[in-house]
Amino acid sequence: MKQCGHILVVDDNQLNRLELAQALKKQGHSTVLAEDGLQALDALEQDHFDLVMLDILMPNMDGFGVLENMKADGQLRDIPVLVISAIDDMDSVVKCIRLGAEDYLPKPSDLTLLEARVTACLEKKRLREAIVSQLGKYVPESVAASIINDQKALQPKRTIATILYTDIENFTGIAESMPPERVFEMLNEYFPALVESIMAHGGVVNQFQGDAMLVTYNVPLEDPEHADNALKTAIEIQDRSSREKFAGVSLRTRIGVNTGEVIAGNVGSGTRVAYTVHGDAVNSAARLEQLNKQYGTYTLVSASTVEHLRGSYQLREIGEVPIRGKHEGMCVFELTGSIGKSDA
Repeated sequence: MKQCGHILVVDDNQLNRLELAQALKKQGHSTVLAEDGLQALDALEQDHFDLVMLDILMPNMDGFGVLENMKADGQLRDIPVLVISAIDDMDSVVKCIRLGAEDYLPKPSDLTLLEARVTACLEKKRLREAIVSQLGKYVPESVAASIINDQKALQPKRTIATILYTDIENFTGIAESMPPERVFEMLNEYFPALVESIMAHGGVVNQFQGDAMLVTYNVPLEDPEHADNALKTAIEIQDRSSREKFAGVSLRTRIGVNTGEVIAGNVGSGTRVAYTVHGDAVNSAARLEQLNKQYGTYTLVSASTVEHLRGSYQLREIGEVPIRGKHEGMCVFELTGSIGKSDA
């Protein structure tokens, strides 16, 4: 089924604008017309478009200026630009593509070719939106959109990340006391509640492991406040899980937060790949989550995470504790409440 769109046509020549608008209308599209770059930017602020058809040589602001402004505002992630210009030198074509244009057509344009290019641009936009929508179930949509536009973000790399590991207190006992169907109903209410807080602070759910979650901050995209966002997530999770019921069941969440070096990237073969993180920092976050049982706490934070914090939080120093599988202990803090003055 052919996809129709709402298209902004930008050209300083009135005849060109009207001819393009008429051709697009016959194809089922709706149009808004602008005679220069400044009018185009005004139209982009006031309306939502599926495609921009852009001339280059115009008074007041040329097409290059429009592309630069759209790129700076992040609009090129959502709105493809099809450049239609009498300029045919290769340098100008390359400049348009580098600034973010989806495609380039010389004037005068063959109407059959024009229709094909418009259809292709709209279809690419639809596919990107569908992929972002699917990824958006697991990562923030801003992260999903950035990944779509920068595939290098998923390439393996060694970097610093903050890891948040969650688990449900006494999950085995709770699950054994109810039918399997109710267990799934409970988890299907519990996980979305936690994921909402995770995504609100830029976290990426890397893995679901039974009743546990492995969440990463600062990968795959950089986040200067990754440690703070992990603690803000932990605070919201604890608040929600302490006052809400999930399928009528009260659940408490144990959390471990640790910051350190990881190797992150796509791992797999052929068409089956997964984005994952490896490293001692990941294992230590899981160990911290388990230590909550020993200390009667719900959120334990490593000293390495505290060192990366930019804000102040209610933290109680527990001291150096032994970590299973490590020769040396780790200095650990309990996150005791909402955002406020640090006790550390």
